[in-house]
Amino acid sequence: MTRRRFYVPSDSIQDGNAVLPSSQAHHLRDVLRIGIGEIVEIFDGEGSGYVGKVEIQDSQVVVRGLRSLPAEESRARLILAAALIKSAKFEWILQKATELGVHEIIPLKTRLSDIQIPAGKITPRMERWDRLVREASKQCRRLTAPRVHAPRSFGDFLASEEFSDYMKLLFYEKASEPWLPHKSALSERVVICIGPEGGWESGEIEQASAAGYEMFHLGPRILRAETAAIAAVSIIQHHLWIGSITPAAVPRE
Repeated sequence: MTRRRFYVPSDSIQDGNAVLPSSQAHHLRDVLRIGIGEIVEIFDGEGSGYVGKVEIQDSQVVVRGLRSLPAEESRARLILAAALIKSAKFEWILQKATELGVHEIIPLKTRLSDIQIPAGKITPRMERWDRLVREASKQCRRLTAPRVHAPRSFGDFLASEEFSDYMKLLFYEKASEPWLPHKSALSERVVICIGPEGGWESGEIEQASAAGYEMFHLGPRILRAETAAIAAVSIIQHHLWIGSITPAAVPRE
């Protein structure tokens, strides 16, 4: 049986013990009814994971005797820069991109997107996004939760030097050729740009080209933005992942 896994911030893990946050403690004790002495896993969302035994002290749940879990992250770093779309669809992208091993997700404000998040709602929206990727990481048994950036304009994103040493790919239904991995060596550091439902404006394509982005399409069909995002990530992550890790054995009791 697969062990249950819980998120614990790194500052709550000390000296071989982990104190679960109240929400995770409630889920362990009152929903799953996991008892004292049972074995569970925890992860901090920053790349570390552990296995240990449950101890319940009044309202506090502690996992003691922690032993490290092996990391199985790809050495490749994949950044998804995706235009903002309707909330439920964008959140679906966050969840599936997390499952597929994306390291960072950058919401983009593009010219043909009609999605605007009021300034007063950015912080609660980002808190929700962070919870979603942590839960998705827990579900798919990653030890690292992707970093979700604050939304930024496409122009500001292109002007940033943050990903200057990455391979840069922009997917665009009007591009002249499909992306084919055998045509060029695929870097272990890749940025993928996906536009909104309305597509990319011609000026944005010119800006991206000037910033060093290569333009490709994903086939003859017009894909929804969320479909294009996950299709592109899946195709590229498959090629990045092959041969990049050697999974280690998970410790057993």
